[in-house]
Amino acid sequence: MSIAIQALEPRFIGQLATWHQAEWYHLDDTVTEAVRRKRLAEHCDTRSLPATFVALEDGELVGSICLVAHDTSDRPQYSPWLSRIFVAPEHRGKGIGRALIDRAKAEMRRQGHDALYLITEDKGPYYARMGWNKVENYKLNDHPVEIMKISLHGSSSKRGEHNEKTDP
Repeated sequence: MSIAIQALEPRFIGQLATWHQAEWYHLDDTVTEAVRRKRLAEHCDTRSLPATFVALEDGELVGSICLVAHDTSDRPQYSPWLSRIFVAPEHRGKGIGRALIDRAKAEMRRQGHDALYLITEDKGPYYARMGWNKVENYKLNDHPVEIMKISLHGSSSKRGEHNEKTDP
């Protein structure tokens, strides 16, 4: 297995929009797959936000991670955000999610940010093993979620054990 993390290329936008729509439609049913394609088209330059990195396994698209300035409009004090981390189900448990997160953190450090935030429905323990801390419980369109934060300075992420069933 050879995993490469790189900037989003236009050829991957359709597949990512399909994956993202299937995974997160329930959190905001006003966002269509076409809207997701349009938004992702703005993510190909990873030198500024918004940006998306993709994971390729032997050249095959297997995952993605987005970085945005704001993931929710009513929490402007939190920025930037790790958003829409996705690993294809058949590729989970291989450390791809962790590799995407590490790449996103490195890019945000390079851009001069001190911290990174995310929203999760049910993966809090996964992120906590990597050093993320819960900031608050939050309702996203009436769905209970957690907002989490990680410092981008100091030691790198904790090296916990991968869980084949719960790690993206």
